[in-house]
Amino acid sequence: MSNGNTPWWSPIVHFVTHAVVGTVIFVVVAIPAWLIDALVEWLKEHHGQPYTIHVLEILAEGIVTLDAILVFAYFVLTAWKAVKEWQ
Repeated sequence: MSNGNTPWWSPIVHFVTHAVVGTVIFVVVAIPAWLIDALVEWLKEHHGQPYTIHVLEILAEGIVTLDAILVFAYFVLTAWKAVKEWQ
């Protein structure tokens, strides 16, 4: 499990640290999408242009979708590195 130079729990700590940092980055990137969604709701209440509302909805959904895909890929790669480090 361990190569003798590092403790056995080192890969676990690395993975948890990266998972926490990745989650924080996910939230930071998702905040603009939430703000755009709030803007869309405000525009709907104040009879904003339907085209503008639709474009902003697509933008918010795109930001969250891409953010989720990237954080998932980041977690998979981090887990893979932790498994390789553990061996």
